[in-house]
Amino acid sequence: MIMKLIPISAELIAPCGMNCAICSRYLSYVNELKHSQCIGCRPRNKRCAHLFKKCTGINNIAHGNAAFCFECDQYPCKQIDRIDKRYRNNYKMSMKDNLEYIKKMGINKFIKEQYKKYHCVKCGGLISTHNGKCFKCETITKLVDKKGLSATLAGENNWRT
Repeated sequence: MIMKLIPISAELIAPCGMNCAICSRYLSYVNELKHSQCIGCRPRNKRCAHLFKKCTGINNIAHGNAAFCFECDQYPCKQIDRIDKRYRNNYKMSMKDNLEYIKKMGINKFIKEQYKKYHCVKCGGLISTHNGKCFKCETITKLVDKKGLSATLAGENNWRT
C-alpha cells in the first residue's frame, strides 16, 4: 500500500487550534509568493500576537506548560472565545472545535481530517481557510477574501467537502 504524503505536520497545528498549513500567510510562504508570509506559529517560536500576550493561565502556552490551550486551567478564555467567534463568522471554522477534536481524537487523526477537508481535488495542494483558494494551482491576488471563501464553501472552485 502506498501512503500519500500529507502536507500538514503536527508542528503546524498552533496551540489555539489553528491549522497553520491552511493559513494564507503560511501558504504564501511555502509557495514563495510575494505576499505577507509566516512560517507558522510553532516554527516561529514566538508568542501569538492574537492570544498569548494576554494569556494569564497557570498552565499557559506562553510559559511552555501546555501544548494546546485546552490544557490550561482557564480554557476557554476570552482570547480563545474572541478568535473563535471571528473565525466562525469570517472563515467558517472553529478553533475551539479543532481543539476539542484534538483532545478527543488525537493530533494525527485531526491532521488526516484537515487534509480531507482542505485539500485541492485538482492538485492535492491545500486550500486556504482565509480565501478558499489553492495556492498551488490558482492565481492568488488576495490573502484574505471572505467573498471568495463564501463561493468556495458553496461548492465552487476546488474545495473538497
